[in-house]
Parts: sequence; structure tokens; C-alpha cells
Amino acid sequence: ISVAWSLDLSLPKTAYQGDLIVGRTEPSAEVRIKGKRLIVGPQGYFVLPVPRDQKTDFQVSVKSEAETLSRIIRILAYTWRTQKIKGLPQKYVTPPSEQQKRVVSDNRKVQNVRDDHPYPVPFFVRKGFIKPANGTVSSPFGLNRVLNGKPRSFHSGIDIAAPLGHPVHCPADGIVRLVDSDMFLMGKTLMIDHGLGVTSIFIHLDAITANTGDLVRQGELIARVGKTGRATGPHLHWGVSAGQIPLDPLRLIKRQFP
Repeated sequence: ISVAWSLDLSLPKTAYQGDLIVGRTEPSAEVRIKGKRLIVGPQGYFVLPVPRDQKTDFQVSVKSEAETLSRIIRILAYTWRTQKIKGLPQKYVTPPSEQQKRVVSDNRKVQNVRDDHPYPVPFFVRKGFIKPANGTVSSPFGLNRVLNGKPRSFHSGIDIAAPLGHPVHCPADGIVRLVDSDMFLMGKTLMIDHGLGVTSIFIHLDAITANTGDLVRQGELIARVGKTGRATGPHLHWGVSAGQIPLDPLRLIKRQFP
């Protein structure tokens, strides 16, 4: 007797710009979007980041040995505000030529972590994300930023207002991939890999208590709030990306995954 198994696929029907889409299928299935093959973890999880300025819907194809499925995810627009910040030292708005090399080198370190063989295990799925520090969100994700009157790239994370030395806790299980004590714009910087290419970055820190290679658990103390790098005062900048695509961290807090 032959039995035909139906290919299982769990995906949302809609998502907003800046969302993290988490899907699930058979662990042996091949998942593609725009021809690019996605990482599928041992439990069948995969992720799709929605860029902040995504204008078109997603078409996802999933293929097993016996079946192929195609699904459309409708991408919904999000309204992004503008934030104007004044009083920054000019060297942090338009770095002098001697500092440009440092900025490029710092950015390359961050990009390398986001590109470098992400762990296939989605550490974040079981318990999700929590807010890494208590405090008011002073700058949300996606803001169009104007620094000292000059338009700059959009805000790629959230800023949490908190006093100097305030504890920073791990938002989701993961492995520490980067600790740097002296980045020009970002100051003391920490990065954690949560699996499937999803990473957190914490910048402007005063102190870092985790080390590269550490397995860190949700709620564990990992750093202290600071004002290093380009910062007008003490606060925590927390960014979440999938690959090189920045996402809105606030939408991940206490979210349950399939």
C-alpha cells in the first residue's frame, strides 16, 4: 500500500514592512523566494525578513520530493515618521576622512557576523523575545533621521532610554558572535546570533559582561547601558536583523512562533 503524504507549510497570509516572517515546513523541504534558497532548520523552521521599504508581495515556493507548493504573502505598508536630532558633535554626523576607514571597518565586522554561517537551530522560537532593558522607547525602528540638519539613513533599531550602568539582559537565547570595545560610531558593541540568521546588536554600551562564543540565555545579564560612540546621552540601542535586513525589534517582544 502506498501512502501519499501532503507537504506541510505554515506561513502567515500578510506581513508588514519591517516584520520577521517565521514559517515552518518539512525539515527536508527546499524553500525559495526570488530564486534564493533559505535555510531550513532541523525542526522545519525558516525565516523571511520584510525590508522596511518592501513594495511588492512575497511569493514563497516550497518543494519536497513529491510535491511543490507556492504561497503569496501580502506585504502591507507601514507609516514611518521622521526624527530630527540636534547637538551631535559634527565628527559623528560627517566623520572626518581619517575616521571614515574606522567606520567602514566597523560596519564590515557587523556585516560579516550577519553573513557568516548562521546557526540552523532557531534558539529564539521556544521562548521568543523579551525587552532587553527597562525604560521608555525614545526612538522606534524605521524613523527617517535628520542629524544636525542632515538627512541620514533610517533608524535600524530601537533606542531605550535608561540610566548609565543600567542592566542589559539577553532578549532571546543565542550565541555571542561579536564583542568590540571601541567602534567609532557604535562605541562598545555586542552581537548575539539567535539562529537562522537572526541576530541582535547592542551598541553605545558602557560595559559588556559576555564573551565571544558564550551561549547566553534569555534574561541573562550581558551588558550595561552606556553612551559610547555617537550618543547624546545614556541609552540602549537594540537592533534585530535577519541576514543584512534590519527588522522592528518591538514587534518580536512576547511574540509566539508556530
